Amino acid sequence: MADEYLSTTVDKFMIKVRKGLRYTRDDVWVQQTGEAYRVGITDLAQRMGGDIVFVDFLSKREFKMGEPLSSYETIKAVLDVKAPFDCVVTAFNEGLNDRPELMNTDPYGEGWVAEVKPVAPGYVKGLLSDQEYFKHMKTKAEAEVRKLKGAEDD
Repeated sequence: MADEYLSTTVDKFMIKVRKGLRYTRDDVWVQQTGEAYRVGITDLAQRMGGDIVFVDFLSKREFKMGEPLSSYETIKAVLDVKAPFDCVVTAFNEGLNDRPELMNTDPYGEGWVAEVKPVAPGYVKGLLSDQEYFKHMKTKAEAEVRKLKGAEDD
């Protein structure tokens, strides 16, 4: 299992990035599954958001890059899962209706959110590799910890 992930500890949290996937700066992972792509939120996103209690799938099926594909409600906020590229949703993970916590417990597996097909070629050009996202995620997590610790010092 250790070989499947890049991991680091930030403050007291171990955060994982699954190797072999592509990522967005909006903390969405992308995995090719034949002609479609499965997408979900990263380990960092689920940790920063907190316990997920509800998932809402949008009724429309075509999305521009960066538009919300769905939203999820945590004990802290309502957050969006953003389209990684211009795409058409072919399936939503309906299992999240009964078990939204899968996005916390298995974000890179059973906690996937949607399957999508790109609407144009060149869609992966803007996606980050696992190594690029790992660096981005670590910087983002460290900045969040500094912000929280600064707030505690006030």
